[in-house]
Amino acid sequence: MKIHSNFTGGNIIVDRIDTETGTVYLERDLRDTEGDWFYWAFCAEGAAGETWTFRFPSNNRVGRFGAAVSRDLAEWNWSESGSGNTFTYTFGEDEDKVYFAHNMLYHPERFDALCRRCRLMPEVFCKSVKGRDLPAVRFGDGDKWILLTARHHACESTGDYVLEGAVEALTFLLPEGYSMLVIPFVDYDGVVDGDQGKNRRPHDHNRDYTDEPIYEVVQKMMAFGRENDLRYTFDFHSPWHMGAENDYVFFSRSTEAMEPFTNAFGEHMKRETAANELKYTGNWDVGPNEKWNDETSPNSKNYFSKQECVRLSVTTETPYFGVTDGMGKISQEAMLELGRAFGRSIAQYIKEN
Repeated sequence: MKIHSNFTGGNIIVDRIDTETGTVYLERDLRDTEGDWFYWAFCAEGAAGETWTFRFPSNNRVGRFGAAVSRDLAEWNWSESGSGNTFTYTFGEDEDKVYFAHNMLYHPERFDALCRRCRLMPEVFCKSVKGRDLPAVRFGDGDKWILLTARHHACESTGDYVLEGAVEALTFLLPEGYSMLVIPFVDYDGVVDGDQGKNRRPHDHNRDYTDEPIYEVVQKMMAFGRENDLRYTFDFHSPWHMGAENDYVFFSRSTEAMEPFTNAFGEHMKRETAANELKYTGNWDVGPNEKWNDETSPNSKNYFSKQECVRLSVTTETPYFGVTDGMGKISQEAMLELGRAFGRSIAQYIKEN
């Protein structure tokens, strides 16, 4: 069996392969992340018809439904075997190449397909740190703007599925007088290279909203907000690996001054997601200056919430795995449906305000 990370989003360190016990010992690659994080993704080839156990040296590596599994980097399911530091997989007789990951990956080609399906024209927003063309899309014909962003932290792929669903809905429901700017991969290099992206040294993209940002994409987003009538910003993230609020859809709220508007938007989300697999209840929201959510942190939602023209700025966290207690297990379709509900909520909120 061959194990490698030579694909978009790949990240793994192989310690050893024990053929006698059928066990592979491996670990995530932190690269330039400060402290611990948990993202990994690898491809296994040449194991058709065999059963293998994949073991990490510590917990917080495998979710409660096992590893995310794909044969083409497009369709993802759960292995339904393993948790903590281990999962086991039996390869089908025709499964000569299988991808495994901590969470369901979102390939940049999927966003290209969304643009084709919705007849949107992608553009190059700027260059990434490594010189790649960082993609974006704009639509609408109004002079008031809505900004949607995801992947400030490269590994947080659930946010892109929700963003996709929101874009899909808003191509039909965008209120009159509004336009949208969508940046699906803020840390584009990290998405392509398979970095953690979180706590990147010297700081990550979502701690760059300072007087002197070091990332061009953040510089240009801040300039866009200054130069246009930017009314609403919605940033999509994935939280910590698992446990407590991290198992549910929740808002990471911005400033105290914006709380009434976040509450009002949340009521729309509650109604729109009530019948969905993934539900927003508001019960797990983290308010300004609660837990880790310091409203002085130089992140996207805090920066934009303090701009004079911005009416609402909020971060939505979508779990990597979810739960089976009626609040939603993660699947690709469940995340897309959450995004469509989000898009409907944006349209309704704007019309009422």
